[in-house]
Amino acid sequence: MTGWLLVAVALVFVATAAILSAVEAAYLALSQAEAERLTEDGARPRLAAILKDPVRHTRAVRFWRIWFEAAAGVATALAFVGWLHSVWWAGLWATLTMAALGFVVVGASPRRIGRAHAGAVAAATAPLVRAGAVVLGPVPGWLVRLVTPASASTEEATFFTEEHFRDLVDRANEANVLEDVEADIIHSVFDLGDTLVRAVMVPRTDMITVSADVSVKKALRLSLRSGCSRLPVIGEDADDIRGVVYLKDLVRLALEENRADEPVIVGSRPVRYVPESKLVAELLQELQREATHLAIVVDEYGGTAGLVTLEDLLEEIVGEIDDEYDAERAEVQPLGENAFLVPAGLDIDDLGDLFGEELHDDEVDTVGGLLAKAISRVPIVGSHAVVGDLELRAESLSGRRNRVGTIRVTRLAPREDQATTPAEQEPRS
Repeated sequence: MTGWLLVAVALVFVATAAILSAVEAAYLALSQAEAERLTEDGARPRLAAILKDPVRHTRAVRFWRIWFEAAAGVATALAFVGWLHSVWWAGLWATLTMAALGFVVVGASPRRIGRAHAGAVAAATAPLVRAGAVVLGPVPGWLVRLVTPASASTEEATFFTEEHFRDLVDRANEANVLEDVEADIIHSVFDLGDTLVRAVMVPRTDMITVSADVSVKKALRLSLRSGCSRLPVIGEDADDIRGVVYLKDLVRLALEENRADEPVIVGSRPVRYVPESKLVAELLQELQREATHLAIVVDEYGGTAGLVTLEDLLEEIVGEIDDEYDAERAEVQPLGENAFLVPAGLDIDDLGDLFGEELHDDEVDTVGGLLAKAISRVPIVGSHAVVGDLELRAESLSGRRNRVGTIRVTRLAPREDQATTPAEQEPRS
């Protein structure tokens, strides 16, 4: 009779351990947002108390689960001792029995249920978990600190977190379940929540703009030469944004009778402003919802800090996007004895080596910077200037922001009165 009583006690202990196993799995699968939603109406005060100190309660659940599993094992062993009258055979059969029960009843099945119904399990068992934590008090924490180095963090992740998901992605990538590109995209999506607009915007100094009083015809020519399909329309300066003009609107106005010479402001659209401290993930959702492709970024003082496009935001997820109009990065190409086609990012010293002379500038480091300094504005295709005995002419665009990619550099015949003379460029702002 005593043996069967011990078996009954062991089954109760195993069932309790199974419930606690489901609870532990539920807490690991439950998101923080869902847990807070379950306590919004104030109807689950015990669950709310668990949320305030989740680590303590998770430790309590784990402690009681292990205790009930151990107690069930002891009760099972005592029952077999009474039946077999041999400690060794009783130990063997008790071990085999508890291993099977522990795997099926305590391990696999309850954990699967807990993960599948995390919210329901957490809400239903909150009184049990709360009571178990109150009974134990600080004991689980003391036990953890006894075996954990003081220098190590004792904080434990209770609910399913971003770190858990990232770890799963990394493991899937290592196991070739996810390709490298897929894993990178998933990580990039998470990074959007921490990236500010200021990190992806086109700075104010690199903005291609058009003055409000410039004609539609000239604005169209600027749009085609710069490769920008949307241009901010400014008044007195870049802080005075009057609107945004689209290439398709410029084409339509240019084709209409007697409208090509009208000021470009007539074809502009309203401006979308965003603070530079806004998160990229939030702005991406807003631009999608509003079907807007460009926004002006303002700083804390209300001045123009730059602009950001939908393409800039998408590239934070999928990487660099090049279309059929984006030229490949060029290398240095000789065009004759006294001419070279060079990348705009070529160092000035390297340019000097091509022509066998010393070139130095304290303010800029690249050929593109040298051209921009000479013309006092952002260069576009066709911009040119004479610096010393070298003529610089922007030849092509490159990259997603349509910056000058290649510059033709030609040595001119030396003249005694040679001076730095920036050539005229069509007004753009």
